Amino acid sequence: MGHREDNQIIGVCRFSYLGTLGFKAHDTHREDLADMLYDEQRMQRRFAYFENICLPSLAAQTDMDFRLVVLTGDSMPLRWHQRLQDLQRHHPFVDLCVLAPAGPVNSTRRAFRQAWNGRASFITGFRIDDDDAVARDYIARTRKIADQLLALGWADAQTLAAICFHRGIYWDMSAPEDRQFWDHAEKEPLGLAAAMIMTSDARPNIFRWNHRHLASAVRCWIDPGDIMFLRTLHGHNDSDRTIPPHASALSPGVARRLLRDRFALSPAALQRMAQDATGDSP
Repeated sequence: MGHREDNQIIGVCRFSYLGTLGFKAHDTHREDLADMLYDEQRMQRRFAYFENICLPSLAAQTDMDFRLVVLTGDSMPLRWHQRLQDLQRHHPFVDLCVLAPAGPVNSTRRAFRQAWNGRASFITGFRIDDDDAVARDYIARTRKIADQLLALGWADAQTLAAICFHRGIYWDMSAPEDRQFWDHAEKEPLGLAAAMIMTSDARPNIFRWNHRHLASAVRCWIDPGDIMFLRTLHGHNDSDRTIPPHASALSPGVARRLLRDRFALSPAALQRMAQDATGDSP
């Protein structure tokens, strides 16, 4: 099926970007923050999450007509930058955007702009962290909804609109096997599995507002139905993630099936990665 040529789908992932805001440790001196960001063990973990969770889910999309901009800093050591370049060569949908430190809105605006094709009037921009995943039909469903909202006039050049999928899986890597995976539908928009329809030259984007406040700032189209995201908890999250109250535990068998079918992820590979990343022994 065809889609609107004037609406381009672009995602941004901030990968150890040394910005001026956006980390809970942002008050740390810049030199100390850089040392923390580029610590050997931390970087190995971040790449493990990115290469085993985030990128495989995007590489398996049923609609591959999108770009993912990996935003990183110009202070990133060469060895890590080269590893990102290797991933870019392996995944044609990936663009690298290397910037000096800046605030989250200005830096991500430049990242979205870098992937813009120069023709589309609108960008439907989504955000994703390096340790999270989206369902295989996320791009296709986001595009279909965005195109419909534009056709209806519910989003236009003067009106921002967000598309928010509220149901997903929380994965607590450090929990016992039978308590690792939880099914939950969010009461408010989550940054993950959310996108914003905007004009290609707009200043605000999906990073502009705290996701919990998104519905008070822009129009929101919300779907709490199908499982659309995988959110990880591993003790190394920059944000304070926890299993939400009233989440429903998933059995290991059901969780493995969902990882394969909804996210195109290998449960065995993920288990090995989680053991290495969290420091647990097999």
